[in-house]
Amino acid sequence: MRQSFACARTITVADPNVGLTAPGFTMLNVAKAWQYSTGNGVPVAVIDTGINPSRRLPVVAGGDYIMGGDGLSDCDAHGTIVASLIGAAPQGNPMPAPMPSAPAFPPPAGPPPTDIAPPPPGGVAPPPPPPPPDAPSNGPGDPVSGQPDDPEVPPLPPGAPDGVVGVAPHAVIISVRQSSRAFEPVNPGGGGDMEGRKKAGTIATLASAIVHAANMGAKVINVSVTACVSAADPLDQGAIGAAVWYAATVKDAVVVAAAGNDSEDGCAQNPSFDPLNASDPRDWHQVKTVSSPSWFSDYVLSVGAVDNTGAPISKSLAGPWVAAAAPGVGVMGLSPETGGPVNAYPPIHPGEKNMPLWGTSFSAAYVSGVAALVRAKYPGLSAHQIINRILQTAHNPPRGVDNQVGYGVVDPVAALTFDVPPGDRLPPAAASRIVHPLPPPPPPDHRARNVALVFAGVLAAAIAVVSLIVRARRER
Repeated sequence: MRQSFACARTITVADPNVGLTAPGFTMLNVAKAWQYSTGNGVPVAVIDTGINPSRRLPVVAGGDYIMGGDGLSDCDAHGTIVASLIGAAPQGNPMPAPMPSAPAFPPPAGPPPTDIAPPPPGGVAPPPPPPPPDAPSNGPGDPVSGQPDDPEVPPLPPGAPDGVVGVAPHAVIISVRQSSRAFEPVNPGGGGDMEGRKKAGTIATLASAIVHAANMGAKVINVSVTACVSAADPLDQGAIGAAVWYAATVKDAVVVAAAGNDSEDGCAQNPSFDPLNASDPRDWHQVKTVSSPSWFSDYVLSVGAVDNTGAPISKSLAGPWVAAAAPGVGVMGLSPETGGPVNAYPPIHPGEKNMPLWGTSFSAAYVSGVAALVRAKYPGLSAHQIINRILQTAHNPPRGVDNQVGYGVVDPVAALTFDVPPGDRLPPAAASRIVHPLPPPPPPDHRARNVALVFAGVLAAAIAVVSLIVRARRER
């Protein structure tokens, strides 16, 4: 891999006010949820563009599928913001007491491997990245047409109180860098992987990253990267399907994925509902775009985005796999450059506007934080039972479930306090595949062989006797 574009920048705009509590944080009533759980000790893997650790965001190195490093760098200014929504410590406000008081799970095991990146073409180590050009690639902050401009404002002074804090501030964050828009293969035209010719981070490396995070002991895996393909010509996604099955059923990890954003990364909006086909309430027959890993809905909790009133945003990719929703606008997080609060990306090209943080990537981060809260309070529940508790306590849409918000906006307090039957430990698709040992085979039955051997022996003896009689008569 080589760096071909400059690293993304982040800025602060007036709305939302980074000096106040984030709107989504208030909407979900996270402060009240901390009375019951702060996610103490729950390992949460963030598979993204890497994380820049800071005093407020300590991170466990989980490896790098881009350049073979430790995963503790974020050139795209995305993974750090996602991670801060999950587990950043507050500034200017007291840190909540750890709940439960003892960590719910053992810490991640050992240092990660340092050679997990795929080898470069020809087996030759890549040279140091060249100086990147001034214009970066289209990053996660590409302006949305019609978005009103929000002018940049000065950042808060260092150390000033701000509104950034994670949903699960006592969770253990693991960084696995799997994708980057600033890097690309040294030889983009080589190899047989059509997808791998285009960018750093492929379906294959995403599958490997999920397995690696599960093997590190992550009990929640946040995947805020989305691979969208046409339903008419899908890529082979068996590797991702196997990876999420392994993580969810073998390693007992809650896999949370962003549903995707319309018009980003090849994602074209799906129809929401077909009123003329009541036999297909989730509208599978009209799917135009497959969102991966979300569409492996037996093993993945796919998250759509809503605004701060709970209404779905139009750019949130709909699909029959969407299971829940969380705030996806008015987002603020920690800057990978300064560690301070930010809420927007600057223009990429002349004539463009500042772009406030928005999208299902950040909605998924909120839900991963909620999953960490629930795992800490109920460590005996399986990953599937944790998802069941989150969905059973969500605020349902009018039809009970739909393709934009799934079973509705998550409710951390309800998920932590309501009386919810635990349900099955494994999803039905996984339970149906459990193979039980076969009974020992019966001892071999040699009766037919023995009868045949006896018959052959008698026949041979009879032939020998007849031969002797014939020979004796001839000698006379």
